[in-house]
Amino acid sequence: MALLVAGISGLLAYGFTSVFLYGGPLQALGLLTIWRDRLGLAFWPALVLVAMVLAIFPTKFSARFGMPRVLLPAVFVVISMGFSALLVGSYAANQRDGIVEKFEPDVEIRSSVFASFRNAPHEFQFFLHGAALKDCKPYAWSYRQMAFYELPPNVAVNVLPTSWIKKCNIQRTR
Repeated sequence: MALLVAGISGLLAYGFTSVFLYGGPLQALGLLTIWRDRLGLAFWPALVLVAMVLAIFPTKFSARFGMPRVLLPAVFVVISMGFSALLVGSYAANQRDGIVEKFEPDVEIRSSVFASFRNAPHEFQFFLHGAALKDCKPYAWSYRQMAFYELPPNVAVNVLPTSWIKKCNIQRTR
């Protein structure tokens, strides 16, 4: 019975943490499996492993100070998912910052990496991770490519700030 309760506590912790950090109950699992190629960073899965190893220590600490054993899987899941998001998110943001600096856009906007975690897997919508104007050419940020790509004008007019569109006279193409 205790094993069943421990398993359920771990699954519930996974579900709630995945919704909180990634926007849906299956998003975290999807990022590790079917959407694994959507983050063009080398070695990011290794950071997930590091986070899981690091989560062992606070979980043991919780057990030592009286946390019921049936809740330890939940503690481990929440901490390891939190550490994973923090480590991978920090790594991605750091890499993006360096690439943006080298790109030298005239103006740019960025969504937080954590907003991207929550919104990126949704195929039915276009979430802008970041955007830039350079010499009045509109660009969008791709975490898959870890680079900017040029936005077609008919897309740019729908997602860029109005001030950019007016400044550069970006118009829809037919």
